[in-house]
Amino acid sequence: MALSRDHARIGLATIRLVNGALALLAPEVMLRRLEAGQEANPGAGPDPGRVAVYPLRMFGIRTVVLGIQLLATGSVRQNGSLRRQGQVGVVIHAADALSAITAGLRRQLPARTAVVAAAISVTNTALAWSLATGGTGPAAARPAQAMNRGR
Repeated sequence: MALSRDHARIGLATIRLVNGALALLAPEVMLRRLEAGQEANPGAGPDPGRVAVYPLRMFGIRTVVLGIQLLATGSVRQNGSLRRQGQVGVVIHAADALSAITAGLRRQLPARTAVVAAAISVTNTALAWSLATGGTGPAAARPAQAMNRGR
């Protein structure tokens, strides 16, 4: 069964909203997930993750806004806008995946954390790709095709 454009849109929006809200409202939880907080590195001196709270909140608001846009766009079926959001999403999430892979290879993140972060970003890239390329299913149908079905 192929992934429909609507499923990709809702899945990607959900991932963005959950991760974005977590980074924005509870960055310490995100830091623990990345194994970067004081609890993960007790011998590292003053909280090693504290400096990451600000950029996590910047990431959080960006990600929440992108998730809301996906949901709002889908509700009015603006396929051109959805395709553009998918194209932008491919760039964003592929860059995130590359960053996670690079951080893992450079040992800037623990290996397990880098693999999980890369897997999430690759999944997001695939969902965004589905939006960018039209996917399958009812949301991907072109207006002319939909009109021809009625004839």
